[in-house]
Amino acid sequence: MGKSSRASTIKQNNRKLKANVFGPVEAARAERLHAKLAELIAQPKPVKEVEMNDEPVDEEAKEVEAEKEEAAMEVDEKPAAPYKEKERKRRGKKSNIVFRKKGPKTNSKKK
Repeated sequence: MGKSSRASTIKQNNRKLKANVFGPVEAARAERLHAKLAELIAQPKPVKEVEMNDEPVDEEAKEVEAEKEEAAMEVDEKPAAPYKEKERKRRGKKSNIVFRKKGPKTNSKKK
C-alpha cells in the first residue's frame, strides 16, 4: 500500500517544496504585479475638457452619444413578446416506463 497523505514524511516533503520551489515563484509573481500596479499609479490621469453645460468637447464623443441615442430608439421600436405566447419545449424524451399503482395493503399471498 502507498503512504497516506497524512504521513509525516509526505508532509515534510510538501513543506520543503512550498518553501524552496513554490514560495519564490509566488514572491516573484507578487513582485511583478506590484511593479505593474505601481507603474499604473504613477501615470497621470487623462484630463477631459468640459464646457459649461457639461458636454464633452471631443467630436468623437458627440458621435458616440448620437449612436447610443439611435440604438436606444431602435430598441424601443421592437415590442417584447409576452412570456405566455412563447412555446415551451421539453428537454428530453418522456419515459415509456409505467409503474403499477399500489393498492390497499392486504395480507393475501399468491397460492
